[in-house]
Amino acid sequence: VSTEDECKVADLCVHDKVPMCAIDSCGEMRTFIDICDMHEFNCDSKKDFKQRPIHECWVTCKRGRSFKRAEFNDCSKNTKTRTGNGVQV
Repeated sequence: VSTEDECKVADLCVHDKVPMCAIDSCGEMRTFIDICDMHEFNCDSKKDFKQRPIHECWVTCKRGRSFKRAEFNDCSKNTKTRTGNGVQV
């Protein structure tokens, strides 16, 4: 999903305040107030967080905090590669 699409979704989204977990292509995990909050964050920060099962974040995150999964490399602005399989995401 492009940043432009994230911004469109964020503009139309209706907040339901159902907490959610998300991970980006660099392995950063975060919790969000709801899915609309995630789309707004992606739009404003030019990120690519995708929803994950909520239990994955309860173990590692506190609301609004991020956690870096060990199996992902650090990402620069131009490279988003996962460790091990070298797949570009």
